[in-house]
Amino acid sequence: MNFNYYLSPYLKKNETQLIRLKIETSQQDVQYIDSGVSVKKAQWDDKRKKVKRHPLEEKLNSKLVSLIISVQQLYYNNEGISAKRLLFLYKNNKKYDSSSFLDFYQQIVDEARLKGKIRTANTQVKYIKKLREFTTHISFSDLSIQFAKDYEKWMLERGNKVNTVASNMKAIFAVLNKAVKIGIISQNPIKGFQIITENTQKDSLTFEEISKLSDLEIPPRFKGMIKARDMFLFSFYTAGMRFSDICRLKWENITENEIIYTMHKSRARAGSKRNLPLVPKAISIVERYKGRDPLFVFPPLYGMDKESLEDIEHQLYIANNAANRSLRIVCEKAGIKKWVNMHMAKHSFADFAVKNNTGLLMISKLLGHTKLSTTQHYLKDFYHKEETDEMNRLFS
Repeated sequence: MNFNYYLSPYLKKNETQLIRLKIETSQQDVQYIDSGVSVKKAQWDDKRKKVKRHPLEEKLNSKLVSLIISVQQLYYNNEGISAKRLLFLYKNNKKYDSSSFLDFYQQIVDEARLKGKIRTANTQVKYIKKLREFTTHISFSDLSIQFAKDYEKWMLERGNKVNTVASNMKAIFAVLNKAVKIGIISQNPIKGFQIITENTQKDSLTFEEISKLSDLEIPPRFKGMIKARDMFLFSFYTAGMRFSDICRLKWENITENEIIYTMHKSRARAGSKRNLPLVPKAISIVERYKGRDPLFVFPPLYGMDKESLEDIEHQLYIANNAANRSLRIVCEKAGIKKWVNMHMAKHSFADFAVKNNTGLLMISKLLGHTKLSTTQHYLKDFYHKEETDEMNRLFS
């Protein structure tokens, strides 16, 4: 890699020219960094690559030396990279605070919010708040495997569950990997720390319980209970559509016998657009909401078409909690003794599909998974009973 200063040919109105740092590995790999220093041609020593005969000569040369040292240091920490990659790392070093991890973390969260990833940003804000409770300042140099162990212990001592601790640590790990990628640090300082998770049993409703829920007579005055029951059943009959996607569902997404929509949580990845057939029971639920709102199918977002993404996410959070409370009351009245929530509709569909001998590949497609391994991991709890039954059948 070659590093050389040169005087830009462009002449400014004050007759000065910008000094630029040229970095190159070959004729095909050349990049430039503006030094922020401009001088007249007579004030530039091209042989020695220094400012001369200038009132601020010492200060300007110090600035040039500082720039080239910082760029060279980045290169030595990432030896063998291209000039293009080096420029990218340099710009990101300038963009982010390269000492405070918490400030860097906050900037990553702010960028996620600007990109419309409101729910992700809100979750990460909670993680940052918890980190600040642990210690008010964290520089990148403070981070280590021992730091991770101390923070893990601190969270557990305050009653955080194992999987909650794991979520916090995974977020920190991901942010540090981002810092490595953009050149703030050379390697992840907590790499090697073991993040422990607990396997939580996925509960579901049987088809008999789904039928009980569907057949329950709910007086018309209990609108919240009716809405929660309808949205839960709609999710079940649409292969476990997420609650937030049901809330966002628009009439334009529905044809005579099909739903065409994009999964909001996964909208950035391939395969997020889905085409789902509408079964008769799902159609009958949709029919009950026709004419209530010109845009959205279900009530949680009625009248919110012009609201900000932040306000919509807040409304979805409130609506989800309210729906879960109402759903539990409905289940209790139907004689279902389980701690039910809206997401359980997805588990219930998966369990129902497994018990009806639906192939793994088809279940994966219906659940909206892009990898078969994701489906295999997701279904391990639902296959457990089938494994037991099969062993009993073999050795009966």
